[in-house]
Amino acid sequence: MPYLKNDLKNVIINGLLFALLGGILAGSLDFLFNYINAPISVGLVLLSLLIGYRIKKTYNSYHILYPTLAILFMIVGLFVAYFTMNIFLHGINNFFNILGDGYFYLSFIESPISLFILGIKQGNGWNITFGVVNVIIYVIAFYVCYNIAKSSN
Repeated sequence: MPYLKNDLKNVIINGLLFALLGGILAGSLDFLFNYINAPISVGLVLLSLLIGYRIKKTYNSYHILYPTLAILFMIVGLFVAYFTMNIFLHGINNFFNILGDGYFYLSFIESPISLFILGIKQGNGWNITFGVVNVIIYVIAFYVCYNIAKSSN
């Protein structure tokens, strides 16, 4: 079934908006939880709910493209969240240095499993536990976002 242009435009605009705003909120929450030594991706769960419900409310007729775009917006939101957390850690003065650093992009890609790998290298049981919990949270958050976005209005 073809998609409606107006629905697609609304999904893209609202998805990008909530990816940016939700990413900033998720990055702030993740920084707060890292600050209190509980490195669990709580912001990711909030981001998946925000994007999923917003995408669900923006279209009138369902198309398989909309939940797929929701997953893409989740990835954009995760990038914004990771960038926001790095801004809090390193300061706003390093804005362009963070974006120009190749390590930033590599660490963003491996961020779901980095704590788990670090725990294995150091033999630290807490980091291994938090790493497994983070991987489970990532999988559940993407699954929930997809299912919320594809559910009927």
